[in-house]
Amino acid sequence: MAYIFGGLIFIFFKTNFSFWDIGVIYYITNFIGYVLILYGVNELGRSNQRILKVRPYAIFMIAHSMIVFLLNVTGHSPLTMAMSTTLQSIIALTGAVFVAAGMFMTFIIIFQLVEGLTGNMSEKLLENLITIMMLVFILAGITSILGLMPLLVSNIMGALLLLEVLFLIRYYYVFLGRNESHT
Repeated sequence: MAYIFGGLIFIFFKTNFSFWDIGVIYYITNFIGYVLILYGVNELGRSNQRILKVRPYAIFMIAHSMIVFLLNVTGHSPLTMAMSTTLQSIIALTGAVFVAAGMFMTFIIIFQLVEGLTGNMSEKLLENLITIMMLVFILAGITSILGLMPLLVSNIMGALLLLEVLFLIRYYYVFLGRNESHT
């Protein structure tokens, strides 16, 4: 459980409040975070088969983080490449969709983790936080893509970071804090 918590901390780590974070540190922390989540899922999967459905998503995101990291390091990020030809525009737009899909996949993984870990018990606050985080993320994406006030995007991303911190606190209380109080 602690590996998953550590992985979530790495994934939520942001060095700025931009929606399109293409920094090298962002993808290194994502890579480390998904590796930790995969390790935690494999450990918990021995006693909880439901949690194993997260494994393919984590593996995909490890590969995704590594690919985007390598593209950024080599200066071929789809978010910064020139779009002077039709082919370059198609590649850049496809890459941007790939990056955004990876960002959204984070919420799918989190939802699957909570669902697998809670089983039959209801944990509405965590589920509601995930839903609100996804909605805020979508709002930030729409605002960023439409080019609406960069300050607004930063504020929305700041709100998302606050929600992520609240999620981590609740996750810790539900899955780790309770276990420590029983030992």
